[in-house]
Amino acid sequence: MNTAIQPLDALIVLAYLAALAGVGVYFSRRQTNLDEFFLARQSMAWLPVGLSLMAALNSGIDYLMQPASTIRYGLILLVGTSSWLFLYPWVSRVTLPFYRRLNTYTAYEFLEARFDVRVRTLAAGIFIGWRLGWMATAIYVPCLAINAATGGRVDLTTMIVVLGVLVTIYTMLGGIQAVIWNDVMQFCIMFGGLAATVWIALTHVPGGLGEIWTAAEQAGKTSLATPMTLAADAGLVDHVRAFFTQPINVTSILFAIVVGRMAGYTCDQVMVQRFQTTKSLKDSRQAFVVNAAGDALWMFGLSLVGLALLAYFNHHALPPEFSSDKIVPYFMSVAFPAGAVGLVIAAILAASLSSIDSAINSCTSVVIVDFYNRLVLGRQTGHATGGDERRQVLVSRVATVLFGLSGTLLATNVSRIGTLLEIANKLINAFTGPLFGIYLFAMFSRRATSGPVLVAGIAGTLTSYYVAYRTSIGFMWPSTFGLAATLLVGGALSVLLRTRASAQTQKLTWWEVTRAVAAASPSQASLGAAAR
Repeated sequence: MNTAIQPLDALIVLAYLAALAGVGVYFSRRQTNLDEFFLARQSMAWLPVGLSLMAALNSGIDYLMQPASTIRYGLILLVGTSSWLFLYPWVSRVTLPFYRRLNTYTAYEFLEARFDVRVRTLAAGIFIGWRLGWMATAIYVPCLAINAATGGRVDLTTMIVVLGVLVTIYTMLGGIQAVIWNDVMQFCIMFGGLAATVWIALTHVPGGLGEIWTAAEQAGKTSLATPMTLAADAGLVDHVRAFFTQPINVTSILFAIVVGRMAGYTCDQVMVQRFQTTKSLKDSRQAFVVNAAGDALWMFGLSLVGLALLAYFNHHALPPEFSSDKIVPYFMSVAFPAGAVGLVIAAILAASLSSIDSAINSCTSVVIVDFYNRLVLGRQTGHATGGDERRQVLVSRVATVLFGLSGTLLATNVSRIGTLLEIANKLINAFTGPLFGIYLFAMFSRRATSGPVLVAGIAGTLTSYYVAYRTSIGFMWPSTFGLAATLLVGGALSVLLRTRASAQTQKLTWWEVTRAVAAASPSQASLGAAAR
């Protein structure tokens, strides 16, 4: 087995990493205020933003997780790609117009105007915990791949530290522009590596696509059904328990992905901030379509790799006690020629770094706007004036470094949670549900006020944590249970306490913002204008 990275592979990876650092240095001189550092002065076109979003949301986690999970669970995982059909009307008609008209730095400024600073701080804190988990996992995954592809010759912890430091430096220097343009480059490398992996996997299976499909059918990987094993006298309660404790089924996948993605496009600062960098609402919508198409193609390609590897290892033995999450790098080590290994490792790095830099920059924007400016300086919005702008950028860079170091430290402990699919749904996605529930109240309920929503958000967060780590409920369900708990508690408290939002805060609901701004000029479309 060839487990050593050849000089050509190392050269490809090093050249790629040097290019990332160069982009950060290039944009560093332009970062003189928060408009540049966080929003790129809303000057970005739809294509780079769409490619950047796709790269940011589909990390190296997918590169290792999707093939391994397809081998384990089958094509049922592709049910999640249908979520884009539900998402397009929601994103294009609801969330994108709403945020473009509010004109805010972060998604959480809106929550204070709608409720109060406590709800804003709670939501911002949930987001930071969510994205720190994402960041830690995205740093861990490519390092795991390189460690496996080299037979353990490259130390896992050392790689985590090196990668974490590199991505922190270029994000700190170049701001959102460096993040977006690096993500565009990473998108191209991701798909180049994916194409190479698909081609090599197909050519190493003797019967090609025909044998791949036959092997998948024989292994039961083409079925969307997930039968439950129950006793003959099982009752309704037993069926319900078995349904929710199944590791995976069509319903849990759809709920988890639809809830997670709707939450993402409503209250995830990574996406809200990225769409705010575009020139217009039309550009934002076109960027979303690019993101959706890229994601679907990405997932289908990785699933094909999984089925090809299933057929390949029918002819070749795996090492004893082999971790399924390492199957792609192991296949690289035994089947890839020199140069191809470097390209695919660069692709895995690209997929991961595009998520890490986005998480760092977005978390920094939240800390500066929602914590530093609001709680330390006492400003309700993130807009700085005069000589304070450069100091804001300096504080932003310090916060970037702190976030990068925190994510790197967490990455050294990620492996204790379980497989990558479990990590993705427990550590990364578990808390999207409660955050989404808070925003549904804020945007659409005229009865919701700060007290019930604050209690509901805390209840939903605790529910997500309990379901993810303290029950035998399937790992796809925590976000859905968290959303349900948030809506039930908030709705019940609003009815029992007979609350009703004030006339001023009702103007910040989706109904009133869209109605008020439709008749106003673009310059009036801001959070302050909507609230007046």
